[in-house]
Amino acid sequence: MVEVPGIGFLSWYPNRDSLSYAASYGLEDAKTFVRTTLRHPDFMYGWKNVIELKLTDETSQYETNGKTLMDFFKEHMDKNGFGDWVTKKLSERFDQTKQLLENLMKLVEVEKEAEEEGEKIDEKLMVVDKKGVLEDIDFDEIKNKAASVVAHKMHEANLTLKQLFYLGMDDKETMINKGFCSAADVMQLALEKKLALQHEDKDMIVMLHEIESTVNGQQSTVKSSLVVKGENSLRTAMAKTVGLPLGIAVKFILNGTIKLTGLHIPTKKEIYEPVLKELEEHGIKFHEEIKQCHEI
Repeated sequence: MVEVPGIGFLSWYPNRDSLSYAASYGLEDAKTFVRTTLRHPDFMYGWKNVIELKLTDETSQYETNGKTLMDFFKEHMDKNGFGDWVTKKLSERFDQTKQLLENLMKLVEVEKEAEEEGEKIDEKLMVVDKKGVLEDIDFDEIKNKAASVVAHKMHEANLTLKQLFYLGMDDKETMINKGFCSAADVMQLALEKKLALQHEDKDMIVMLHEIESTVNGQQSTVKSSLVVKGENSLRTAMAKTVGLPLGIAVKFILNGTIKLTGLHIPTKKEIYEPVLKELEEHGIKFHEEIKQCHEI
């Protein structure tokens, strides 16, 4: 998880081969170089379930002519033990939630009993974290964290079925009619229909660069983030961030601001400095945070 200013926490996963990009930025000697894709945590949770349910299987095994999405889901789920899967998925979360709630109630009861007997509970307790390290933790913080985990587990339990229904598990209207095909083919059709950008929808572009470096024994961290939101299905953030840099660069070539000739990618200052400056006039600007760490 990473935190993006103004957005909150997002999940990430590696985006193909990162190392091939290192040379483009002169970072061949970097100890760690990772290129990722950012997504909302619920999106990641949903796709994990989709994969577990074999809905991305590319083996042709379903005759879909004359069938609805609901028909397909029923056939696919029966074939792949959906009942057992969802029972296991939900019971795991409810069991964890029940245990956490019981422990949380015990903490509250201990605190109440101490107050009734006129005793004072230490504000901090010594606990062992997941790595086996002793640490002091605030008593209220323990309760807040436990309550937060309970809420998250309940959210996941609800989300599991909500996302599957959204994909079409109860859709009696959408006809597939793709002949003999795979679960992946049906998923593609469902997603193209369900995720099509509607007129009132607004997209969003998020970029986050995290750079850690050590210069003369001083460690520092730079976080550079960009958030661009679309206006509607026509004036999208994607259209702005793809079209504007290209249009601005063409203008600068024509008026002589960019004097480079030949074929280049925009990693040269002669290109990116004037383009980034003008992009700021259109509300496309990176937000930077620099943090100085300890000396080594």
